[in-house]
Amino acid sequence: MLTATRLPKSIIPSLWDVPNPAKIDIKKYQSFIIARVAEKGGWADVQWLKKTYGVAAIRRVVARSRNVGKKTRNFWKIV
Repeated sequence: MLTATRLPKSIIPSLWDVPNPAKIDIKKYQSFIIARVAEKGGWADVQWLKKTYGVAAIRRVVARSRNVGKKTRNFWKIV
């Protein structure tokens, strides 16, 4: 479902440990981006995730990721 080709600037702080987040391949690193933004991003960032990857992909990644907390996992179960 990938609809975007670049990260919005608001998501870049969530990827604080990526050397050059503006140039990250959003398709290749889809799981990493979804997990990080779902856990650390703001509401607008989550809306971008939904638009870009779709709710099904977000739920799948959040359910499997070890980097997502219990609250985030539960949120995506009910959304």
